[in-house]
Amino acid sequence: MSTLPVQKMCCHVPPLEEVAEVLQKGLAANFAVAEVKVVDCPDLSVAPFNLADKGLCGQPRLVDIGGVDHLKPFPRKDKNYELQKICDLCEMPSGGLVIGAGAGPNDVFGYNCEFICNARLGGDCPSDKSKISKVKEDGQSLQLDSNSGRFSLMGNFLISEGKPGKVLEVKVSQRTGKQNFVECLHQTLARHYGDGRGVGLGGTFLLQTGKANIHVMPGFLTEAMETEEQTLNWLKFYDMDAPLVHVGEVVSADPQGLHLRQEHFHCFSDHGHAGHYHYDTTPENASYLGYFSLAEALYRIDLPTNTKYFF
Repeated sequence: MSTLPVQKMCCHVPPLEEVAEVLQKGLAANFAVAEVKVVDCPDLSVAPFNLADKGLCGQPRLVDIGGVDHLKPFPRKDKNYELQKICDLCEMPSGGLVIGAGAGPNDVFGYNCEFICNARLGGDCPSDKSKISKVKEDGQSLQLDSNSGRFSLMGNFLISEGKPGKVLEVKVSQRTGKQNFVECLHQTLARHYGDGRGVGLGGTFLLQTGKANIHVMPGFLTEAMETEEQTLNWLKFYDMDAPLVHVGEVVSADPQGLHLRQEHFHCFSDHGHAGHYHYDTTPENASYLGYFSLAEALYRIDLPTNTKYFF
């Protein structure tokens, strides 16, 4: 693990008030109700978010490990990672709050699955509330606890000290546009800040009401995966009910050509629904509440040698 290649990108960090104004305009064009402001981070360790630490502040950074290309043309089952070692490579050796989206540890569970990372590493009260979502034999999805501190294939996480501090609070409802919530955040930042500056946003959002289209990766394919059509036929899609807590990140641009995954959020719930967020399926009844911090840097770890993303 210590020999994994690491590339570091310093993120553009505008004032929070500026980003709030930028996002307010973009979201208002896609939702009937939109409000973005700078607030003191609430205690996210309690319901409804139930994160492994209270806040999103303290040296916030994004990390992009591996990638979907570790699935093709055949899965790289040897690509397994440890959260603590990822923190070490991201210059956070004391650990911290790690939240985000990845693939579940197939070396632990023995099957392919989604990973919803929600762990506090180090400190006085380490805690791992991470989940996985798998496809059962009957085709339904199942959420399970994952407290091994490991994941496989890919990961997109926000790492911070988990401290209180100023964050962006985003409230939107009644989607009127075509862009999903995450896409709207990403495209709004991308339009305003351009290709030459990467603004990194990491945190959590709650789909408070409505339903969402969520995919869960099933077992590995035995034949070569080479096209987008194969991928979409392989993935299992579900209409899942709110409330759904999402964790992940957005980066507005890839100015250094690091083949960054620029949007990636996974969700978990108290009612057993979990997986990879695509979009809400009840736009008139969709409402979101999110809290985000701005990353100071992004670390690209173990970039696949074959980079042809298709989902």
